[in-house]
Amino acid sequence: MRERFSVSEILKITKGELKGKKEHLNSFIPPSSISTDTRYLKKGELFIALSGKHFDGHNFIKECWKKGACGAIISKSIPLPSPQFFFIQVKDVLRALQNLAKYNREKLSLKTIGITGSNGKTTVKEMLSSILSSKYIISKSEGNFNNQIGVPLSLLKLSSSEEIGILEMGMNSRGEIQRLSEIIQPNIGIITNIHHSHIGFLGSQEEIKEAKAEMIPLLNKDKKNWLILNGDDEWTANLKRKAECKVFTFGIKSRCEIKAQQIREKENGLEFNLIYRKEKVPIHLNILGGHNIYNFLAASAASIILRIPLNAIAQIAPQLTLPPLRCQINILKGYKLINDSYNANPESMSRALELLQKVEGNRKIAILGDMLELGEKAPLFHKKLGEEAGKLGINALFILGKFSEEVEKGAKKMKMKEVFYFRDKEELIKNLFSYLKRGDSLLIKGSRGMKMDEIADRLRIKICSIT
Repeated sequence: MRERFSVSEILKITKGELKGKKEHLNSFIPPSSISTDTRYLKKGELFIALSGKHFDGHNFIKECWKKGACGAIISKSIPLPSPQFFFIQVKDVLRALQNLAKYNREKLSLKTIGITGSNGKTTVKEMLSSILSSKYIISKSEGNFNNQIGVPLSLLKLSSSEEIGILEMGMNSRGEIQRLSEIIQPNIGIITNIHHSHIGFLGSQEEIKEAKAEMIPLLNKDKKNWLILNGDDEWTANLKRKAECKVFTFGIKSRCEIKAQQIREKENGLEFNLIYRKEKVPIHLNILGGHNIYNFLAASAASIILRIPLNAIAQIAPQLTLPPLRCQINILKGYKLINDSYNANPESMSRALELLQKVEGNRKIAILGDMLELGEKAPLFHKKLGEEAGKLGINALFILGKFSEEVEKGAKKMKMKEVFYFRDKEELIKNLFSYLKRGDSLLIKGSRGMKMDEIADRLRIKICSIT
């Protein structure tokens, strides 16, 4: 039987006040029946009226009642839509949601794994869940449910039937990882790497490192907990000094607990030896991009801590796949399309360009959108991106966005001739279509806000229509 919260419990956890008939105090609500989205609301669920810059859940209370919700957690004084409906009025609706999630986690005896870092969070989560599923009943945060709302909703889905919860933790500012760690109470924490993501919000890599490190004091509460770090990352020594719990490192270059050696990047994937202590097993990943070795190592590190044998990891490795829009390669009528359009920062852009340079193709064409959230350093990073494309010998650049001219400057500096920049997506697509030739290899990448996946979709349709 799944866990249930009584309305009396919810009032205590949220420090709320009941608005409605006292008989509602005897109602029970499963944690998984707490909803923040009226589009997917089901009969009997409790609605959380969250508010943001562009929405206010309080405006949807009547819709909730019509859909059969039992009640709502609110922070504004509004009339009840029906005597059969109740409100729990609180000061802060988001805080109430988070406290309910924290309470649910505390009631459960499962282990939780928190994954943060500048790049690779979702990939590590997906790889780790695939490996651990061979031995444990696991639950994972869906999609990119990694923020102050998504993580609590993921925790509310957990029940006593699961043994391990795997949760991704994202952030834009200081204090967010600390709050998510308080809610998750991780037994194992993974910091994949420290790069330039969100530097526009935080100002420096040092600040980014400190923001990610906010998980460590929560891990330190129990010396049996584990902190998993990228041994090749320049900030690892600093992070290790903060840890009072156990530390496990992974890497390729440095001395680490688990390593990849004798790496071979092939047309259809990656091959290397996985080494842990005196054990060594050959690994084949049907995944491209050398950076995904680090993601695999992070997932393997957590798996070893949870007693998955090395040979079992090796058996599962060929079955692992990447999440959508990450290094997906489509071969379409003589064209190769690398769709890496999910997101971008300077480091992931570099790796994507290196991958494009390595794949076979008559011409290597990069279709790149702006890298967002880089603050005052954005022009510099975009100029360096153009320089790198030129150094790698990329044949052509199609660049979209506010900083496209900076990319062009960098590429022209490296004597790159075929450079085209656009502020309008339709104009870029039109020019790209007329430029294409059979045998081209193409990369599509940019920050999520640039919606570069739309170009990938249009490109697939165009290529498939060629006769």
